[in-house]
Amino acid sequence: MSSRSTLIVSTYNMDARPWSGSIWEWCNVVSQIESATVVAPFDRLYRPGAGPRKLSLGTRAELKMRALRGQYVPRMEPATLEQDYDLTLYTCQFVYEIEELDQIRRWRERSGVAAIYLMESWSSTFEANKDRLRLLDRFDHVFVLNGSSREQLARYTSAPITQLSSATDTLLTAPVPRQPPRGVDVCCLGRRDEEVHRRLLELLDPRGLLYIYDVWKAQEVRDGGWASVRRFNADLIRRSRYYLAWDPGDPSAVRELAGGDRVLSTRYFEGAAGGAVVLGSAPDCPEYHSAFDWPDALIPLDRNIGDIIAELDADPARVERIRRANVTNSLRRHDWAHRWKRVLDTLGLPTTPAHEQRLQRLAALAAQVERPAAPFDLVGEA
Repeated sequence: MSSRSTLIVSTYNMDARPWSGSIWEWCNVVSQIESATVVAPFDRLYRPGAGPRKLSLGTRAELKMRALRGQYVPRMEPATLEQDYDLTLYTCQFVYEIEELDQIRRWRERSGVAAIYLMESWSSTFEANKDRLRLLDRFDHVFVLNGSSREQLARYTSAPITQLSSATDTLLTAPVPRQPPRGVDVCCLGRRDEEVHRRLLELLDPRGLLYIYDVWKAQEVRDGGWASVRRFNADLIRRSRYYLAWDPGDPSAVRELAGGDRVLSTRYFEGAAGGAVVLGSAPDCPEYHSAFDWPDALIPLDRNIGDIIAELDADPARVERIRRANVTNSLRRHDWAHRWKRVLDTLGLPTTPAHEQRLQRLAALAAQVERPAAPFDLVGEA
């Protein structure tokens, strides 16, 4: 194929909260398999760890005028593009961030095919954001993580809409070619079920468990940046025996915006790719059932978690099968490269040689895990 110029625009530097790490990883993988320019401006009003930023007189006047007119006040630092691009993809977390793209001056005129990947699209918020959603008409295609919102979202835009699940960088997360020791018994990142959490705390002393869980609220990425955050998460998961993942629409998740929507979150992909046994609850949506269609992809916590862990610990052959299946399926199906291929196929565009090379490498690693010379728990250990 002839060289394709690709522009990746995202909000991950503008919002330093944990969920932006997954967006950074998505953009990072795509930038490795495309001839891509990545534009991810910082928040012009606030800098993590430093608080509000000192603004120029002109910027203060602009913000005041917008506020007086009742207009949206963009937080993204403005940027000017220096060339035209064959393909532009904008990835943001929230509906209100659709407007932020206009901080990239003349982005639409500079773009051939343009698409957006919207990570949170709760149907309950659409009517209040109907003017913002009309801006989706500027895109040739809209990709949403939340497939259950597609029908409602189609009432606000004429652009075609496709559900696109999240994934993970499986080359980072998968415990191959070396399998590190799993010294963490249970790991829970992000949201949790408080009853299960309480029960695990009760088991710490009697069972001698090591349980790792978040203790902070409203945390922001530190100076090491998103690469160190994603590496930390990957290292933790592939050293964990059990990993908790929860349906984002479950009442225990306290998602007041979810309503009747059911969406597949990134946690399932991270846990499976890391070779942990995934425990928790699953969203009842087509994308979940399609993505995790192998036995024991998730062990439901429909009774006491202590009893479930004890049963699994007493059946090492089953645990090994679960680990092997989780890693194999993740490498074959749930890398960000697989999602980018879905985007390209939907837009009628070919893959690049670098993209094909990554897909081949993933398939080769999956074959290695599927047919190991030793039990999976011992692969690569001294």
